Amino acid sequence: MTMSGLTAVVLGATGAVGEALTNQLVVHPGFKRVITVGRRVVENVPAEPERTAELVQTTVNMDAFEVEAKQALTGADIVFCALGTTRKAAGSADAYKKVDHGYVAASAKVAKEVGVPHFSLVSAQGANHKCPANNLPLFHPLLYIKTKGMAEQAVLEQGFARVSIFRPGLLDRGDKTRGVEKMALCVLSHINVKDVARLMILDAIRDPTTVQPIMYFEMDELLKVVKAVDLPPGPSKLGQEPNYPSIPPNF
Repeated sequence: MTMSGLTAVVLGATGAVGEALTNQLVVHPGFKRVITVGRRVVENVPAEPERTAELVQTTVNMDAFEVEAKQALTGADIVFCALGTTRKAAGSADAYKKVDHGYVAASAKVAKEVGVPHFSLVSAQGANHKCPANNLPLFHPLLYIKTKGMAEQAVLEQGFARVSIFRPGLLDRGDKTRGVEKMALCVLSHINVKDVARLMILDAIRDPTTVQPIMYFEMDELLKVVKAVDLPPGPSKLGQEPNYPSIPPNF
């Protein structure tokens, strides 16, 4: 049995994974309402006649998330959190940590307060809150791993009925791919953001009584499931029902 008629909130919806989540959720028959919450609205979404779910886009001041976003999260069945930035985009190590840890922690706190049962987080391969790190640019890879681990801990500490933590490695962001990433994609193992989004959704619609309350999905496992599942190539055309696969039982 799979869940249906769900209301989902997407945080970080203007990022690569968040945009893929939003685009797939609004045409997925398991969801009736999709709410994006962030500083900006998502522009590249399926046209309204194609959507099967209501789309509500809410803009908030992320520094006042606990006040401004509470209403948007109230009544949600699941929060998909794809919040994240880069040190370069943020401008400093502290600004980077505020987004990748601080905003995630704030969103988890609000979600728990309003009774959201399931929190699904996009983390990163190797995330470890115990990793020794500092703010020096040279050691940013260690800070990245530590910060992602701290974000995971912030979510776990809230005690949700169900938590899913996805730890993909190198992401193929499509047209959002950065210069260095383009070179890395040629030689390193990677996963497309659309596949990450698809697997997060498949996980979300599972009967919660059949899964563990806390689940981690590592890069190797994600890649295996991508190959095993017949993923649709994209949103369905108007009037055509997409073929949504079932999640493998061992995923």
